[in-house]
Amino acid sequence: MKTQFYTFYQNNSGGSFSYNKESGVTRYVIIEAVDVDDALNRAENIGLYFNGVEYGSDCPCCGDRWSKPYRDEGTDEPLIYGEHPSEHQAKNYRFFKADEFEIAVHYLDGRIEWYH
Repeated sequence: MKTQFYTFYQNNSGGSFSYNKESGVTRYVIIEAVDVDDALNRAENIGLYFNGVEYGSDCPCCGDRWSKPYRDEGTDEPLIYGEHPSEHQAKNYRFFKADEFEIAVHYLDGRIEWYH
């Protein structure tokens, strides 16, 4: 079975990011899945949601907290703006505390790999 990785980006709606180490929710959530529908289902199962402004849970000025992947096909490896998470996190500003992680990769087998 061929799987792909789908990247979900978190907007800081209301001036903050959601973080939940137990469920693997952080600024960037990358999910391995068999297709985009499977990725969306797995994302919702860990707490991501879409249309937050419409449902009143996100700030209308800032916009929805979560966006669906911008394309239906995933990538062969975990990527953020075309970079592996280890490369991306090394070059970018941190929004979280030192003991919190900015990137979570959710593998099909249930593993979560974290990156600062």
